[in-house]
Amino acid sequence: MLRIIFQIISWGALAGIIVPPCLFAADVLDLDAVKRHMLVATIVWFVFTPLWMGRKNGEQEATS
Repeated sequence: MLRIIFQIISWGALAGIIVPPCLFAADVLDLDAVKRHMLVATIVWFVFTPLWMGRKNGEQEATS
């Protein structure tokens, strides 16, 4: 269940990296807002994606 939540968050962050430049091209956002959104989305993606990627469903990391 937690893996699915992490996947949803990372896919949302990926959308947060792709959508702002499109909105900038459509003259909806200014450049500073695009940079801010993309920075936050990139940080979120790098935090949450390693938590689920490369693991099978139900697999947990062994703690020492």
